[in-house]
Amino acid sequence: MDESILPFLPLLERTHSGALQWPSHLEFALKSLIAGPSISEVTSPEALYDFINDLREQSQLSLLSPAAMIGFVTYFDDLITRADAKNFFEEVLPSIADLAFRMPVLMNDHFKQSMSVTPKIPLINLRLLKPQYSGLVYISQELVAALLACMFLCLYPRKGRAEARLPDINFDGLFESISIQMPQQEQKVHCILHYFTRVTHCIPKGMLSFERKVLPRGQESLMHCTIRQPNQSFWSESSSSFCPLKVIKDGNIEDHNSNALEVDFANCYLGGGVLRLGCVQEEIRFLISPELIAGMLFMPAMQANESIEIRGAERYSCHTGYSSSFCFAGDYVDTKPRDALGRRRTCIVAIDALMMPGKRQYEDKLMLREVNKAFCGFLDQMEPLLLSISFCYTKEVHQKGSYTDGGCGISDDADRVLVKDEFSTLGIATGNWGCGAFGGDMELKSILQWIAASQAGRPFLTYFSFGVPEGGSLQQVADWIISEGWSVGELWNVLVDYGQRRVSGRLNEGLFKWILPNAAAIQAEVSHIEDSMAIDSI
Repeated sequence: MDESILPFLPLLERTHSGALQWPSHLEFALKSLIAGPSISEVTSPEALYDFINDLREQSQLSLLSPAAMIGFVTYFDDLITRADAKNFFEEVLPSIADLAFRMPVLMNDHFKQSMSVTPKIPLINLRLLKPQYSGLVYISQELVAALLACMFLCLYPRKGRAEARLPDINFDGLFESISIQMPQQEQKVHCILHYFTRVTHCIPKGMLSFERKVLPRGQESLMHCTIRQPNQSFWSESSSSFCPLKVIKDGNIEDHNSNALEVDFANCYLGGGVLRLGCVQEEIRFLISPELIAGMLFMPAMQANESIEIRGAERYSCHTGYSSSFCFAGDYVDTKPRDALGRRRTCIVAIDALMMPGKRQYEDKLMLREVNKAFCGFLDQMEPLLLSISFCYTKEVHQKGSYTDGGCGISDDADRVLVKDEFSTLGIATGNWGCGAFGGDMELKSILQWIAASQAGRPFLTYFSFGVPEGGSLQQVADWIISEGWSVGELWNVLVDYGQRRVSGRLNEGLFKWILPNAAAIQAEVSHIEDSMAIDSI
């Protein structure tokens, strides 16, 4: 079931036509802001804070906290130069207001184009993508920029978001956190404002897609997925072979040079703490590609059998460091070509791991949860459907000139084949998912991801170990397993055996140290399990 996004927008719907428009007071205020500080009188952080609060009060929304004003003042008066602050209030802020002002027109065009393709079933229009229902939103970068501009101006209502398990999306929280003197918060704002400087100077003309992926449970309808949530027997009996695995000691996932699906070590709430205090892998990815933040508007929290896939997000910033050492490091020009649907060839999948599972992570049930979560993320679901639905849509958009670079329009069947081939050849670029702050065992989590990627038919897995010493052992283990010709099911059974030993206290050794020195014994055990299964099948 898909629900309307309108209750979560600051717009009104016209009674007869159904077209969206700004309430009169917001329309007037935005026009004033667009006209510049000589008209709006927004020339300082205090004036910006008062301006936003006036808008929220007139809209009968809760006011920003005093901490937000302290953050505005700290950032614009103390943390950037006077020249940069002047440029923001005179040039950047009016342009942000102009982006926001265009949101109703862009939304109306979006709905019109979407419904002209799928008049009976709105499969690609902007809407609330509810839990347990596979769905996809196909949206322009220009509309995403308008949505983000409204977030910056804190125009979205909070009512109903918590009940729908949606995160806060107004940017006041980002400024509130500046006041507690965490250096990375300043750098996060640098990334956001750099994005607005870029897109207000030159509006990007491509497309993005946001997909909610679900592995149906029990007897639920398969919808757009071809497989139900696997049980233990599925994994135990799998005869799938393993894809190649390569460990890279240094570097970041987003810097990979292969054709791969990037793993976002996600919070169950998409984006995690990007608009609050968070500044680890997921938040950093969203900061250097702020278009990802748009998904937080309409994507409720993920459940155990769900993941979120985003294609086409452009990167705008360079960065250094991590967490408290994170720093904005200047402009980044994304040169990735666009696919036949107008999206940058960047594909990111958000999968949330168990939080602080402790010793229980070795239990069969929890290992099953984690491998299924990764499998849900790595499995292609709606892309073939999007290809079919979007054929006319992208041709229409292309003809209207909404995007022009990279050969974005689907022109014939050859282009359709090209897109399909692109989907099927994506490998996986991942790393220490569910480890670090989440407290997972890197050795166990890496093997679970490899199992999931291989079962999903991915051609390779590139593992960024971020310098942890276990990375070298992972390469040894993977090379040995491939050389022995193990199947996914065989390795899964070994993991179950290892987990039972860890849970019972009979073993306190790391997975890799246990596998490699005991290779011969483990291989014999695998052969015994195979013989037993063969006898049972007679």
